[in-house]
Amino acid sequence: MVKNTPSIFLVSFLMVVALCFGHENPELRGKNLRGWCVADTGAPHDKLQEFLDYGCHEFDCSQILPGGPCYEPKLLLAHGSWILDKFYKTGGFCKEGLGFISETNPSYGDCQYP
Repeated sequence: MVKNTPSIFLVSFLMVVALCFGHENPELRGKNLRGWCVADTGAPHDKLQEFLDYGCHEFDCSQILPGGPCYEPKLLLAHGSWILDKFYKTGGFCKEGLGFISETNPSYGDCQYP
């Protein structure tokens, strides 16, 4: 019989929260990551939209909102690429199934990716 069940549950819960919400990896700050994370054209649109919605609760998305330099073209793939790269540059991961690492800079006009 295990008497530490509540503490094991609490530790497990805190680890899940840290993995889900701790998207910034301080070890990556200031380091150059290879390429840019951009949306995969084959990514399910509903999943990409969900990730975009989630990402805009985590980051300032004014760049891809009306009036922002990356608003046009108003396409899910373009806005999805912007938020995917934001997570990549701050957390070091490119969301599997939604994006991939590209060696081509997706910046255009006044819309500059980091």
